[in-house]
Amino acid sequence: MMRDGEDSAVANEIELLRSHGIEAELLSFNNDGKNAFLKLLQMPFNFKSYWAVKKKIRSFKPHIVHIHQLHFAASPSVIYAAKSYKVPVVYTLHNYNLLCPSGLLFFKEKMFMNSINKSFPLEAVKKKVYLNSRSKTFWFSFTLWLHQTWRTWNTVDRFIVYSEYAKKIFVQSKLHSIADKMEVVPNFCIPYDDRSVEEQDEGYYIYVGTLTYDKGIPVMLEAFADNKLPLKIIGNGPLEPLVKGYGLHYPNIRFVGYKPKDEVFNLLEHATALIFPSLWLEPFGMVIAEAFSKGIPVIACDQGNLKEMINSGYNGLKFETNNDKELRIKVDYYEALSIEEKAVYRRNAKNTYLKKYAPELHAEQLLNIYQSLL
Repeated sequence: MMRDGEDSAVANEIELLRSHGIEAELLSFNNDGKNAFLKLLQMPFNFKSYWAVKKKIRSFKPHIVHIHQLHFAASPSVIYAAKSYKVPVVYTLHNYNLLCPSGLLFFKEKMFMNSINKSFPLEAVKKKVYLNSRSKTFWFSFTLWLHQTWRTWNTVDRFIVYSEYAKKIFVQSKLHSIADKMEVVPNFCIPYDDRSVEEQDEGYYIYVGTLTYDKGIPVMLEAFADNKLPLKIIGNGPLEPLVKGYGLHYPNIRFVGYKPKDEVFNLLEHATALIFPSLWLEPFGMVIAEAFSKGIPVIACDQGNLKEMINSGYNGLKFETNNDKELRIKVDYYEALSIEEKAVYRRNAKNTYLKKYAPELHAEQLLNIYQSLL
């Protein structure tokens, strides 16, 4: 499996903090493996995790506890453990799972916004939006309801969201009371083997990510079917058979499969453009920042945070979400540009990275938040 984007974000942030002379230690919790069902039962409050956090605080003596994801193995008990020692808590919201058990606000091939203003997300339970299980969705929903009732989230000192759009969703939701504690801090990408943006284009388009419906895979496949433009697809997931099937019928579509990070960056930097056809409201889009770091323009759907990241005609192009015909039109448009015009897009993509998604910018904003709580 590809490394989870949240895990990568945590690893990058720890490396960034250490590079700025900040001591940082990771305490992680695993949902899988031994006693997975018992961990699920303790989703509302995991006492083992509570004591584990208290033990770590006593030994490490942190000035800040920074939470990146609770899931059910950690549970909101982590917040109570930190607060028992009066340690400020920062919580990065990677998705929307405080609002809905789906986490994505997307279910069964379409947007699912029903839960964001419901105290108890009963419709989510009926639809089994979490792991396709009514009982697990109910338990997740009960946990959200319980901690909303207890005002657990209000005890967090700062929330970090990656975009103004993500913050807007929370402002308009049942958790609007925590919006004043939210800071918009775009995620960042650590540059990998930086090279000139002038020597890269080898004539193929590229997709990097999980192969799931919410990522817009069928839309992309239809757009590239029969257009004879090379498309390399990197990743894995449940739609892998579909991707391979298209590859058999259309030789321009090549399934590359999972690749380690260094190979992904190598393939990225020689691409013509990144295709990003996601259907759900992405809070960020890490691979877009990675493409920009290589001076690669992005052709993406026109919703959510992508409206902020992609400046159409500058660092990429936008197409109507879930519209394969318009995606094909935009790819054809970009393909018809001159070498000189494409070079301008590439330079603009690189400049976008330097101005918005470089590590130093993220470090400055993050350390300012920490300092404000001390």
